[in-house]
Amino acid sequence: LKRSGSTLHTFAFIFYYKPFVVASKLAPLRCNIAILVAMGKKVKAKASDVAGPDLSSRPAPAKLEEEVIDLSNQDLGLGRVLNAEDVDPGYKGLRGKPRKEIPKEPEMLEEDMSPKMKKYERGVTEKKAPVPGKGKWENRAADRKFKKNREAAFLLAKNEVLQTEETGFLEAEDETDCTWKYSQEDLLENATIGVAKKRFQFALPYGPYHVDFTRNGSHVVAGGRKGQIALLNCETMNIMCELQAKESVRAVQFLHDQSLFAVAQKKHIFIYDKAGTEIHMLREMKFANKLDFLRYHFLLVASGERGDLHYRDVSTGEPVVTHRTKLGMTQAMRQDPTTGIMNLGHTSGCISMWTPTISEPVVKMWAHQGSVNAIACYGNYMVTAGAEGLWKVWDMRKRESMGTYKTYGSSACDIDISFTGLVSVGFGSHLQIWRDVFSGDRPKKPYMTEEYPGRSVTSLRFRPTEDVLGVGHSDGFESIIVPGAGLANIDTWAANPYETSKQRKEREVHSLLEKLQPDSIMLDPSRIGSVDKTMAEAFEQEQKEAKAQQVKKEKKKKRGKGKIGARLKRKTQKISNELKARIRARLAAEGKEGEELEAETEKALQKELEKVEQNDDDEPDDEEEVDPEDDDEGEGKDEDDDDEDEAGASSKRGAPSGALGRFYGKRPRRR
Repeated sequence: LKRSGSTLHTFAFIFYYKPFVVASKLAPLRCNIAILVAMGKKVKAKASDVAGPDLSSRPAPAKLEEEVIDLSNQDLGLGRVLNAEDVDPGYKGLRGKPRKEIPKEPEMLEEDMSPKMKKYERGVTEKKAPVPGKGKWENRAADRKFKKNREAAFLLAKNEVLQTEETGFLEAEDETDCTWKYSQEDLLENATIGVAKKRFQFALPYGPYHVDFTRNGSHVVAGGRKGQIALLNCETMNIMCELQAKESVRAVQFLHDQSLFAVAQKKHIFIYDKAGTEIHMLREMKFANKLDFLRYHFLLVASGERGDLHYRDVSTGEPVVTHRTKLGMTQAMRQDPTTGIMNLGHTSGCISMWTPTISEPVVKMWAHQGSVNAIACYGNYMVTAGAEGLWKVWDMRKRESMGTYKTYGSSACDIDISFTGLVSVGFGSHLQIWRDVFSGDRPKKPYMTEEYPGRSVTSLRFRPTEDVLGVGHSDGFESIIVPGAGLANIDTWAANPYETSKQRKEREVHSLLEKLQPDSIMLDPSRIGSVDKTMAEAFEQEQKEAKAQQVKKEKKKKRGKGKIGARLKRKTQKISNELKARIRARLAAEGKEGEELEAETEKALQKELEKVEQNDDDEPDDEEEVDPEDDDEGEGKDEDDDDEDEAGASSKRGAPSGALGRFYGKRPRRR
């Protein structure tokens, strides 16, 4: 107002154009309107005295008091602008143009999340009614557990909105077309440059080869039966190390990351670092042909020709346990990633499941008529292959077979399952990849196939987070493109394929701090943290029975029994009882009875005791002999030196002699 030069024109401008207010500021709005009303009245009063344009010809504007809207009674919504057109429908705006309509806020649609939550539910999935026999704290604990599981499943299902990527598979154009007809050359012609780079081949004369990938899929290690070992970066295709072991290589296995890997050689297991330097030689684990690693427990597991199952903690280097399976040579071994249980296949066609804490298999089932050649696990399902040329899909919740498939030419040598449920089976020179084998409907044809004429497939491993399958065969190793094999939305907290060296170090430290103990591996992992009341009650009952069977030894009281006065008192009482018995027998033989017998016995007893005291006074002061019956197993032993000095001092002062003297003090010993 000060800069305008004329307050009259300014206030006239305010009155001519109708003001607008913002509904989000209710309290300051009413104050500002009141100020404008007061200032407007003042301007009207002074307009006649000030020279200026004639405002009387213009139509009189409506009063501001009439334009004020009671916002407390209007449901306008937060953030909506309240203009004068809300009062006057014919209002055209400042420049005569109609204002744009303000869009309404979008309404939140309620979606039923229960179908999405089912695949994330774990543990207690249904709310149970309170059990009358249990206390209120136990019922409350069950409710809290149910609520936590429900909340976790809801958050995971809700988080799917952020996962925009979807897994893609090969789809046939029509019913006459089949996806298994497409070869790798056909896929590379239509693939992008980034996908085509993931396909590589190494023709080497040291086969057959075994391959393994790291948890994040960034590195691959390959070991040839004739001794060649190579570590390769899958992104840059740089060879990190290559060495010649100069002896046969049976299996290779990465540990927690690419910095360490284990190799089962001819007799012992060796640990190498990423530069190819030998770090350890495990002499206790001999003739192993199968290796696996429990990454959450840091346990290296090995089994082989002798049928022994070895567990070793690689964080401390100490052996954990060795189980004697007594089922023959181990032909196949694979861990269940959900529970950590080791599944072993034997030559008898039997499959055994082991934990480190139990010396016997927790489950033992007969699966094939021939020896078990390969095992793979996926959630609640397991796939096994036998020497009779069949491979089966098992539902481990019921221990029943869901389907049986047959190979041709030779039996399956290795099986692997991707994160999306694709099953790869290698037999002879053929490779098949099957889809939807864990659903209710049995597929009739494989999803993809690949042929290796003149070579035999020996090892199969899917690369995590990528649509790639690593294949080891008798003429080297390679990778093939398998659309739909990798996860579209990866969890970088569990395995980050793009992690830096600093992130890798931090992850290694955290994984060591969060390492699980071997006793946490069990058939039912939901039992962790719970208490089996039946076992607890049985244990308490056994403890009570053991205590009842034990003979409680009475504690001997030593207070005062070893003192000289108590010892002499017992000795005197014993002598008097013996004398009294002899006197009573003698008088009874003389024919005395009743009161006369008792009176004569007391008189004769007094005389005999006086004679005994006189004989004791005449005896030399030798060391007193102690009756073994009165000794109480060594409790009446000699007193300390202080008692001896006190007894000697009392005798020098003229202590009473005889039985009375012995009662009051001990006589000095002869040195």
